Amino acid sequence: MDAQSELGRRSILVIEDDPVVRFNMVSYLEDSGFSILEEDSGTRGIEVARHTAPDLVLCDLRMPGLDGLEVLEALRAERPDLPVVVVSGTGVLGDAVEALRKGAWDFVTKPIQDMAVLEYAINTAIEKARLVRDNRRFQEELQRANRLLQENLDQLEQDAAAGRQIQLRLMPPQDRIIGAYRFERYLLPSLYLSGDFVDYFVIDNRHLGFFLADVSGHGASSAFVTVLLKSFVNRYLEMLRSEGSAVILDPAQTLAHLDADLHGQQLDKYLTIFYGVIDVEDNRLSYSNGGHFPNPIIFDGTSARFIEGRGPPVGLFGSASFDNGGLALPPTHVLLLLSDGVLDAMPEATLEQKRARLLQAVRSPGLGAQGVLASLGITADVPGPDDMTLLVVERGT
Repeated sequence: MDAQSELGRRSILVIEDDPVVRFNMVSYLEDSGFSILEEDSGTRGIEVARHTAPDLVLCDLRMPGLDGLEVLEALRAERPDLPVVVVSGTGVLGDAVEALRKGAWDFVTKPIQDMAVLEYAINTAIEKARLVRDNRRFQEELQRANRLLQENLDQLEQDAAAGRQIQLRLMPPQDRIIGAYRFERYLLPSLYLSGDFVDYFVIDNRHLGFFLADVSGHGASSAFVTVLLKSFVNRYLEMLRSEGSAVILDPAQTLAHLDADLHGQQLDKYLTIFYGVIDVEDNRLSYSNGGHFPNPIIFDGTSARFIEGRGPPVGLFGSASFDNGGLALPPTHVLLLLSDGVLDAMPEATLEQKRARLLQAVRSPGLGAQGVLASLGITADVPGPDDMTLLVVERGT
């Protein structure tokens, strides 16, 4: 279908040798808002279809010369996505079956007692053609994305050092200021490649997004999943900009989409993730926790507390549901996100002791990610048994 028909009136080519029947159909369809082309023979009808690209062909089954079945075969060979609705006065079931077998999208018998039946068949076929076209476009886009992902994955497999550089390039700058916010990340993998991933980005002129994810396992296989994660999030951002889809603005929906998309890759991998969206006009954080532990911490300049809430891991089930949480952000605050590798590296013996020390560590605005590590008794740049990742989000400090 051409761009003009997509934006304007739908065009229909009527191929009917009976002038009275053709006149009645054309008159009704023009009154219904369609743009009509008409021919009285199959041969000329095929030529018109080749040169005008109608949205649908309405074709009589029994015509002298080239009949409707031959028209069907010719059009199907040249434009398989062009919907063809066959009209026949024979009333024989075998004709309908044969027409459908040869590619007709629908079958209407003459005499047509109610033209609304014909119009319904036409609208249904055109809508089906649109869905087929949209699905093909989506598949082509997905194939292109998969090819790009495969190239990245191949590079990771061929050279771990190159893979490390690719992974780092996928991440945002280590320290970035966006408006009133400062984002700083720190990642120390236990192996050369990491299963942890951090990102922060502008969603639109009102919202900022950020997440910290921890893929199950370690090394190259887990790093592959971080490439997929980045690609999926970029797709959700593009869906907002090109289609108006608000998935990326809704943390719970974002995690649900990630759960389905990752599970569909059949990689036998899952991840935990905390995803937040900051509304910079309302000073409000919306978030969803996909099995991530420890919970993030917020410090408002006076007191520090964990941001509660937790859901299932992402990519494990493919159909999991997630909850949204929200909180008002004070004018000055610090958000601290960290992976469980940091928790494992802390020297305290019990979880409660570690939680208390985390709350104390975040009380020093401007300390930065590596400063937080030092305050936790962890030596920076010395790998531990698990990947260690921190994300510090500060406002007003």
